[in-house]
Amino acid sequence: MGLKALVSAGHKGIGHIVATRLLEEGASVAICCRKQDDLDAAVEELGKLGTVAGHICDFSDPDAVQQWVGLAAEALGGIDICVGNASASSQHGEGPDPWRASFDVDILGTAMFYEAAKPFLVESSAASIVQIATITAIEHHDVPINPSYGASKAATINLVAQLAQRWGGEGIRANTVSPGPILIENGRWDDIRDRRPDIYEKDRLMHPSERMGTGDEVADVITFLASPRASWMNGANVIVDGGYTKRVGF
Repeated sequence: MGLKALVSAGHKGIGHIVATRLLEEGASVAICCRKQDDLDAAVEELGKLGTVAGHICDFSDPDAVQQWVGLAAEALGGIDICVGNASASSQHGEGPDPWRASFDVDILGTAMFYEAAKPFLVESSAASIVQIATITAIEHHDVPINPSYGASKAATINLVAQLAQRWGGEGIRANTVSPGPILIENGRWDDIRDRRPDIYEKDRLMHPSERMGTGDEVADVITFLASPRASWMNGANVIVDGGYTKRVGF
């Protein structure tokens, strides 16, 4: 691939698997997260596969997001791909705090990420944005998490669709991937399997194949969308859920 990719919150979960896949495809990658220990561990592991740059960044701080993008672009020598994975989805409880966190990270932080990256993307001959959303943004999903998660992810789908139209003429493609329930070691569904096996089994059995998806199955789609091989895909929201959602995708 030989491209330069930024993956927000690329230290764990789907973001980490996406960063791994991009490196395996020959890209150089920059990741960010909030904690130094997490960052150091991820950079050490990912660095075995290729060129990796890591920086601390709190996505609820627009200035920090802009600074990260600049540092990452300098470290990699430009930007071709932006993968938006940062989310405040771990927020629970009632009241305004989860909503504020979701707005600050998922909506505002994501918007500032792409705005900060745009000057670099317009210089690329293979510019691509891939936002990671969720099926919870498009239909009700009875999962133990604040409703701010689905609402904020729905906003990012709309944001990316608008960027596809506004920036497509400048050579920047923008698409979204919405995963269904994905089982990743130490991830959310791994935790739900331990704490609430009733919810886990209910969701597992709602898949036609009666299993959860894997991080690799999502990362492969994201990596394809980010690559020039998907050059005619722009403004799409690709559902990756193994048939969990039952709507007909006209």
